[in-house]
Amino acid sequence: MSASAPIRVDPSKLRHIALRALALRFAFGAAVSVVAGLVGGRWGPVAGGIFLAFPAVLAATLTLIETEERDRILAAQDARGAVLGAIGMIAFALCVWALAPRVSAIAALGVATVVWAVVATALYRLTWGSRQGRRLP
Repeated sequence: MSASAPIRVDPSKLRHIALRALALRFAFGAAVSVVAGLVGGRWGPVAGGIFLAFPAVLAATLTLIETEERDRILAAQDARGAVLGAIGMIAFALCVWALAPRVSAIAALGVATVVWAVVATALYRLTWGSRQGRRLP
Protein backbone atom coordinates (compact mmCIF):
# COMPACT_ATOMS: atom_id res chain seq x y z
CA MET A 1 0.00 0.00 0.00
CA SER A 2 1.36 3.40 -0.90
CA ALA A 3 1.01 6.61 1.08
CA SER A 4 -1.55 7.92 -1.43
CA ALA A 5 -3.75 4.79 -1.38
CA PRO A 6 -7.18 5.35 0.18
CA ILE A 7 -7.96 3.78 3.53
CA ARG A 8 -10.60 1.08 3.18
CA VAL A 9 -12.73 -0.68 5.80
CA ASP A 10 -13.51 -4.34 5.24
CA PRO A 11 -15.99 -5.62 7.86
CA SER A 12 -15.66 -9.18 6.52
CA LYS A 13 -12.21 -9.34 8.19
CA LEU A 14 -13.91 -9.28 11.60
CA ARG A 15 -14.87 -12.94 11.12
CA HIS A 16 -11.22 -13.92 11.50
CA ILE A 17 -10.82 -12.36 14.95
CA ALA A 18 -10.78 -14.95 17.70
CA LEU A 19 -13.00 -14.12 20.66
CA ARG A 20 -10.42 -15.68 22.98
CA ALA A 21 -7.73 -13.33 21.67
CA LEU A 22 -9.97 -10.31 22.26
CA ALA A 23 -10.73 -11.49 25.80
CA LEU A 24 -7.02 -11.94 26.47
CA ARG A 25 -6.26 -8.43 25.19
CA PHE A 26 -9.03 -7.03 27.39
CA ALA A 27 -7.69 -8.89 30.43
CA PHE A 28 -4.15 -7.60 29.86
CA GLY A 29 -5.44 -4.06 29.37
CA ALA A 30 -7.46 -4.25 32.57
CA ALA A 31 -4.48 -5.66 34.50
CA VAL A 32 -2.18 -2.87 33.31
CA SER A 33 -4.82 -0.28 34.25
CA VAL A 34 -5.20 -1.77 37.73
CA VAL A 35 -1.44 -1.82 38.26
CA ALA A 36 -1.25 1.82 37.10
CA GLY A 37 -3.98 2.72 39.59
CA LEU A 38 -2.13 0.93 42.40
CA VAL A 39 1.12 2.69 41.50
CA GLY A 40 -0.74 6.01 41.44
CA GLY A 41 -2.35 5.29 44.82
CA ARG A 42 0.96 4.32 46.41
CA TRP A 43 3.37 6.85 44.87
CA GLY A 44 1.00 9.56 43.62
CA PRO A 45 -0.66 10.55 40.37
CA VAL A 46 2.59 11.53 38.66
CA ALA A 47 3.99 8.00 39.02
CA GLY A 48 0.67 6.46 38.02
CA GLY A 49 0.29 8.76 35.01
CA ILE A 50 3.79 8.06 33.75
CA PHE A 51 3.14 4.34 34.22
CA LEU A 52 0.10 4.64 31.93
CA ALA A 53 2.44 5.76 29.15
CA PHE A 54 3.06 2.07 28.55
CA PRO A 55 -0.13 1.16 26.71
CA ALA A 56 -1.99 -1.94 27.73
CA VAL A 57 -2.17 -2.84 24.06
CA LEU A 58 1.61 -3.30 23.97
CA ALA A 59 1.63 -6.09 26.55
CA ALA A 60 -1.29 -7.89 24.93
CA THR A 61 0.01 -7.50 21.39
CA LEU A 62 3.49 -8.75 22.14
CA THR A 63 2.18 -11.86 23.91
CA LEU A 64 -0.18 -12.72 21.05
CA ILE A 65 2.12 -12.01 18.11
CA GLU A 66 3.71 -15.44 18.03
CA THR A 67 0.41 -17.33 18.06
CA GLU A 68 -1.47 -15.04 15.66
CA GLU A 69 1.33 -14.18 13.25
CA ARG A 70 3.15 -17.12 11.71
CA ASP A 71 5.21 -14.93 9.44
CA ARG A 72 8.29 -13.55 11.24
CA ILE A 73 8.39 -10.40 9.14
CA LEU A 74 4.82 -9.50 10.09
CA ALA A 75 5.54 -10.28 13.75
CA ALA A 76 8.57 -7.98 13.70
CA GLN A 77 6.51 -5.22 12.08
CA ASP A 78 3.80 -5.64 14.73
CA ALA A 79 6.35 -5.42 17.54
CA ARG A 80 7.99 -2.37 15.96
CA GLY A 81 4.60 -0.68 15.59
CA ALA A 82 3.75 -1.40 19.23
CA VAL A 83 7.04 0.13 20.38
CA LEU A 84 6.46 3.23 18.23
CA GLY A 85 2.97 3.56 19.70
CA ALA A 86 4.41 3.25 23.21
CA ILE A 87 6.89 6.04 22.48
CA GLY A 88 3.95 8.15 21.34
CA MET A 89 2.14 7.37 24.60
CA ILE A 90 5.21 8.43 26.58
CA ALA A 91 5.07 11.77 24.72
CA PHE A 92 1.36 11.94 25.63
CA ALA A 93 2.06 11.32 29.33
CA LEU A 94 4.87 13.87 29.45
CA CYS A 95 2.65 16.43 27.76
CA VAL A 96 -0.17 15.89 30.28
CA TRP A 97 2.34 16.00 33.15
CA ALA A 98 3.74 19.33 31.90
CA LEU A 99 0.43 20.97 30.97
CA ALA A 100 -2.02 19.74 33.62
CA PRO A 101 -0.94 22.22 36.33
CA ARG A 102 -1.09 25.14 33.89
CA VAL A 103 -4.22 24.65 31.75
CA SER A 104 -7.60 22.92 31.96
CA ALA A 105 -7.75 19.13 31.85
CA ILE A 106 -9.55 19.20 28.49
CA ALA A 107 -6.88 21.42 26.96
CA ALA A 108 -4.04 19.32 28.38
CA LEU A 109 -5.59 16.07 27.10
CA GLY A 110 -6.37 17.63 23.71
CA VAL A 111 -2.83 18.90 23.20
CA ALA A 112 -1.37 15.61 24.48
CA THR A 113 -3.54 13.63 22.04
CA VAL A 114 -2.29 15.72 19.12
CA VAL A 115 1.31 15.29 20.32
CA TRP A 116 0.80 11.50 20.56
CA ALA A 117 -0.62 11.34 17.02
CA VAL A 118 2.17 13.48 15.55
CA VAL A 119 4.96 11.55 17.33
CA ALA A 120 3.55 8.11 16.49
CA THR A 121 2.87 9.04 12.86
CA ALA A 122 6.28 10.64 12.40
CA LEU A 123 8.04 7.61 13.86
CA TYR A 124 5.97 5.30 11.67
CA ARG A 125 6.82 7.25 8.54
CA LEU A 126 10.51 7.44 9.46
CA THR A 127 10.72 3.74 10.30
CA TRP A 128 8.84 2.24 7.38
CA GLY A 129 9.70 4.96 4.87
CA SER A 130 13.45 4.38 5.35
CA ARG A 131 13.06 0.60 5.03
CA GLN A 132 11.15 0.58 1.75
CA GLY A 133 12.67 3.38 -0.29
CA ARG A 134 10.29 5.97 1.18
CA ARG A 135 7.24 3.79 0.44
CA LEU A 136 4.95 3.05 3.33
CA PRO A 137 3.33 -0.39 3.67
